[in-house]
Amino acid sequence: MRQLFIIFTLISFNACSQDKQKNDIEVYELPERIQYVNNPNSNDSLCISEIERAKKDINNGKIVFTQSAGFLFGDIRYERELRELCKENGLVFEFDLIGCVVFEHQTQGCYGDYMDKVIIDKYGIDFKENLHKEADSLFLSRTQSENKIVEYWDCDERPRLPNENKRTSDYIPSITVDSLDIKEKKGNYGGWPFFDLGFTVEKDSTISGFYSRNFVAQLEENEEYKNELFEIAVTHIKTKYSTWVPGKVNGVPVRAKNNVRIFIKKRIKNAT
Repeated sequence: MRQLFIIFTLISFNACSQDKQKNDIEVYELPERIQYVNNPNSNDSLCISEIERAKKDINNGKIVFTQSAGFLFGDIRYERELRELCKENGLVFEFDLIGCVVFEHQTQGCYGDYMDKVIIDKYGIDFKENLHKEADSLFLSRTQSENKIVEYWDCDERPRLPNENKRTSDYIPSITVDSLDIKEKKGNYGGWPFFDLGFTVEKDSTISGFYSRNFVAQLEENEEYKNELFEIAVTHIKTKYSTWVPGKVNGVPVRAKNNVRIFIKKRIKNAT
């Protein structure tokens, strides 16, 4: 009996030591932003109010998996898949909006940081990162199985021309026409009419499905030539740039919507 008691004591002591070590590791690994919500500055009223809002939601049974988002950041291609995975794990997915205006001694994002703290306590420190990876993997799987078309900005590598190592610009060399009486708008903010031309780059490097994302006539009198200019632009792309390296997601070629900007000029005849 005494031996059993000693063994039990040793096992219990070892388990406690492991728990303590585990907690110590987690504390050291926690990002500073999450450590901060444990003890925010007393004058950081914005952060304190966001923490209180998070606590209220948690008390009502709502744990939120947040994605920080703001002007030009935070959008994710696998949002649909991430929402589904969050639901499966008893979580609610929401964007945590971060404003552009920063106030002195006030911290934005504390709602999401406090929710992250709760998620780490419940699921582990790598849970959010792993769920993002799983959602992205599901996105690619669906894209392939459903033959979906991906926007070029959702590609890790956007479609590019064969002579390019990387597509860094939407611009295609301008077209010159003789038959249409288009005119150039003079001045710093003028120029010739142009299209932002959209089309699909297939996985076999062919292109199809042309449409106008945007047309800037520059001058009202150029509007009447819109349809003809569109056909000229499409024919030019099909003739001069018919082959594209497809976009990729996680290294896998996908069908992708692409965009090029192309100016159309009128040939100026030399005076005789």
